[in-house]
Amino acid sequence: MSMAEGLQPDEFAATAARAVTACAGLDIREQAQNLAGDGLLGVIADEGVGGLALPLGFAVPVIAAAHSGLLAFPLLETVLVGRLLQSSLTRLAAAIVSGETLATIAWQGEVLAEREGGQLLLSGSLGRAPCAVQVDHILARTNDGAAVLIPTNAEGVVVEEAAGLDLTVPEHVVRLEKVELPVGSILPAGTWDLLNSDANVLRAAAILGSAEACLSLAQEHASTRRQFGHALSYNQAIRHALARQKLGLESIRHAITRSLSKDGGPVQRDAAFLAAATYGSSIGEGALQIHGGMGFTWDVPVHRHLRRIRTLQAQGDASGLINSFGHRYVSEVAPFAEAGA
Repeated sequence: MSMAEGLQPDEFAATAARAVTACAGLDIREQAQNLAGDGLLGVIADEGVGGLALPLGFAVPVIAAAHSGLLAFPLLETVLVGRLLQSSLTRLAAAIVSGETLATIAWQGEVLAEREGGQLLLSGSLGRAPCAVQVDHILARTNDGAAVLIPTNAEGVVVEEAAGLDLTVPEHVVRLEKVELPVGSILPAGTWDLLNSDANVLRAAAILGSAEACLSLAQEHASTRRQFGHALSYNQAIRHALARQKLGLESIRHAITRSLSKDGGPVQRDAAFLAAATYGSSIGEGALQIHGGMGFTWDVPVHRHLRRIRTLQAQGDASGLINSFGHRYVSEVAPFAEAGA
């Protein structure tokens, strides 16, 4: 009997929410220990490295809860790297799952990897690497579609100052200047595409968590804030806007569910991310509009959630993915159009 039998992914949501609350005010390594203690870092990693060996769907409510609570930790990246390394770098995977070692992923840029005997010589520029200055390893894409794991303390690794919209989980640019690593640090060709496909599902889950939080804040504000003797929700236009946002939220949820079904594949996973990127931004912007200037204050975290949603859009290259879908659609339709001409 597998561990997944008798369990439901939603059962992990409450555990994740409690863990996120417990992480408030802790530094990144203390957070890692807390999250590992609740089994969240290894939710999809094999039992051999200390994980729970559960399907990807069980990570969805965990990631959603983390982003709903604005967790200041690269949980999405940690969950993916822990599973990715479980076969090739078992000890390191176990250390990541236990919270002893920290890892992240550089979502943009690529590494030029040249072999010299038993060594790799790495050069290149990487971007959108969450918390890179605080972690021990960075996973990056190579120029041939493989992936390589880079220790941040290796000679020639330069992590620049944080940038980006969400400074609670800051993104970094990483420069590689003739970094020497063992050949075993490189993972098989095709690794990156598989990783990114799973990442799109979890990005959708992260956006879902932030969008849920935004909608909840907007509904509460519209119900309690009074103008001209009535609550804001008395205004029919605001009620309609909230209803549209709720519909968008459920569309994200449905797209994620479909991507994880037996018929789900890379196309469905990409579509789930695009649905989340589209509806999530709309929900965040709508909640910000309902709050007015209050939505930009630190005590009302609507703008922080919107920043996260925008960051996730960029990490997954939503605009590039839309173009790819468009080209795919045109190439599939063109033969039928020509036949009917």
